[in-house]
Amino acid sequence: MSGVKAELGTVPHLQDAPGQADIVSLATMAWQPVIISDWVRPGTRVDLIGAFKVDDALMAKTALFVDSRETTLGHMGELMIPVASGAITVESVLGNLYDLVRRDTRRRQPPVEITVFKNGGGAHLDLMIASYIARAMTV
Repeated sequence: MSGVKAELGTVPHLQDAPGQADIVSLATMAWQPVIISDWVRPGTRVDLIGAFKVDDALMAKTALFVDSRETTLGHMGELMIPVASGAITVESVLGNLYDLVRRDTRRRQPPVEITVFKNGGGAHLDLMIASYIARAMTV
């Protein structure tokens, strides 16, 4: 991706960070939501890594993707809790990681949509990335 510039930085207050970022990656085991829906600006990508509670309002207003339906739905608290509360349904999951990497798959619609990707974490992800890198190196 030539011309893409990534900047990392810090903010004095956590609530300021999501409103300044294009991508928010959460890797935590927090029992309470780390970010709140109102803090996330339109067009942000939120990656969920780890096992923790997510703000139901955030989950309810996003386009939701998972690494694998089989390893996340019914197994991950970040999805089970908002399903149980009624914030989302199983049908709220629009696709999995395979869908995201295929070129013909639904992309962010419209550009102000907030997307959430729940990474359940599994060896299949490592294999997929290794396979992609191997194919890319032979081209």
